[in-house]
Amino acid sequence: MKYFWSLIHPDDIEAWLSALNHLMEFTLSEITATQRETANYTWNYRLKNAKGDYVNVIQNTTPLAFDSDMKPIIGLAHYTVLSDKIKMPITATAMLLNNNNEYETIYYNNFSQKLLNSGISNRERDIIRLLVLNYSSKAISSKLNINPHTVDTHRRNILKKLNISSTGELIGMLKMNKTIL
Repeated sequence: MKYFWSLIHPDDIEAWLSALNHLMEFTLSEITATQRETANYTWNYRLKNAKGDYVNVIQNTTPLAFDSDMKPIIGLAHYTVLSDKIKMPITATAMLLNNNNEYETIYYNNFSQKLLNSGISNRERDIIRLLVLNYSSKAISSKLNINPHTVDTHRRNILKKLNISSTGELIGMLKMNKTIL
C-alpha cells in the first residue's frame, strides 16, 4: 500500500480520500443493505506510470463481499487509463440497478471543482450528461425510463438553476469546459 500511495499525484490525495469517504458515508446512510448488492461505484485519480507521467485512472468497482454490517469490503474493479493530457476533476459516483436492470446515478460529487452547484439533482446530472452526448428529450426519456415531458421539465429546471437561457448554451459551455460536469 505504501508503494501505491507514493504513485498517486500529491494534489489528488486529499480530494480522492474525501471522495472515497463520502461514497462510504453515502452507502452506509442512504443505500439499504439489500440495495448494496446491486451498487456500482466509480471514482478517479492520477497515478504515476513507469515513464514518470501522471495518467488518469478511472476505477469502477462492484462490491462482491460485505462485512457483518453489510459494509462493502471486497469488490471487482475495472480500471480505465487515460492520457495525462486530459484534465479531469476528482469525482465519485454511486449507481444502483433499477427495475429495468440499468444503472441509475444516485450519487455524484465533483471533489475538485463545484461549478455545477449542489442545487442540481442526480437525475438532472444524468440528463445533462445525456444532453452533452447529443441525446434528444425523447431518447433521454427512453434511456432513463421516464416521460419525455419529465425530461423537458428537468431541462427547464436545470437552465433556471444555472441561469442559462438555452440548452444549446448549456451544452456548449459543458463541451468547452469538461471540468464543469
